[in-house]
Amino acid sequence: MDTITHGIVGALIGKALFAGEPSRAPTSWQEPPRTASRVAILCCTAGAMFPDIDVFAGPLAHNSLAILTWHRNITHSVVMLPVWAVLLAGLSWWAARHARWPAPEFSDLIAIYLVAIGSHIFLDVATSFGTMVWSPLNYSRVAWDLIFIVDLTFTSLALMPQLAAWAFRPLKDSWKRAVPMWLAFSAAGFAIGPLVRPMDIPFPTGASFVLAGALGCFFLLPLRRASGSHAGRMKWCRIGLALTAGYLGLAATMQHLAFQHVSEFATQARLNVQNIAAIPLPPSLARWAGLIETPDGIYRIQFAQLGDEPFHIDFFPQAPQNQYIAAACGLSEVRTFLWFARFPLFRFFERDGKPVVEISDLRFYGERRPALLHGDIGRPPNFTYEVVFAPDGRILSHGRLRED
Repeated sequence: MDTITHGIVGALIGKALFAGEPSRAPTSWQEPPRTASRVAILCCTAGAMFPDIDVFAGPLAHNSLAILTWHRNITHSVVMLPVWAVLLAGLSWWAARHARWPAPEFSDLIAIYLVAIGSHIFLDVATSFGTMVWSPLNYSRVAWDLIFIVDLTFTSLALMPQLAAWAFRPLKDSWKRAVPMWLAFSAAGFAIGPLVRPMDIPFPTGASFVLAGALGCFFLLPLRRASGSHAGRMKWCRIGLALTAGYLGLAATMQHLAFQHVSEFATQARLNVQNIAAIPLPPSLARWAGLIETPDGIYRIQFAQLGDEPFHIDFFPQAPQNQYIAAACGLSEVRTFLWFARFPLFRFFERDGKPVVEISDLRFYGERRPALLHGDIGRPPNFTYEVVFAPDGRILSHGRLRED
């Protein structure tokens, strides 16, 4: 899941579980805090974002495969979770004392970081990328395939209660904050459709009206009898936790149904299944892609469990084994790529008289991309590895394809 959403969820958890009501807190962030609540929220937010610090490892080491080998590795490990929690709690306790800010007890800081980092690991496991939760003991990747890596619905469910809590804090004229926020986010909802449709992501206009109505539940409905002000920040944020938990439960149900659809297709087609999965697609839990690996190639089935999106089936044949594919698989970098790829597709062709082997992970199939030479499968370059040979079999170049 994206780092911004992790931070939003961390702030939500901090406000719901580890901080009291802000009524006695200073009104400006420039003023020193009077309670430990601010430090608790900051620590929970930072802890929820901390594991993604590993994205800097690749550029620092100039390692083109770092996103595969280091990202979601040891900083995302439940084995190392207590270590990170103690280290970050110690750093936060020292920083708070240095700044003379009141902070939670050291044991409470450890608990905050355990929950915050744990939320990051849990949400990453819920996606399809794969997370090495047992490293350094075991480097296998766990992926539950429940939600897409960027899920705006989930992000909104974590963010809107926090904004509502701010809009309805016990001050006069709360409508002056609530109504403009409803208008701004509703307008953004109507702008999303035209932006994502060129990328073949369906977002009907009706969905924008549904979004505006849902936002009204946060910003307009509580204006009646000032019920939003009476709720308080902690209650609003606990509502947000309940909504995000419910959304993940719904995602698990939808994933189960999607996997059943894919399995039924494989059974009816009498496929020799070697690997099978149901992968979530944007922009909603209704859209899924089924991936079925067979000895001859990979089937990709795109469907919607709700709505009228047509059922679409693609078959990508595996290139027959030859000396060039065998030589490519002998490279340590290719072995690393194959360790990461759950649905690797091999392609072999010639470019300017030079044999080329390409390996793509079809989990990250991209639709309606500009066609490349020799038949593009729509794959994102970041998840395709290419090996170029000389006619005599020497390797001329190899590496991950990247965006121009």
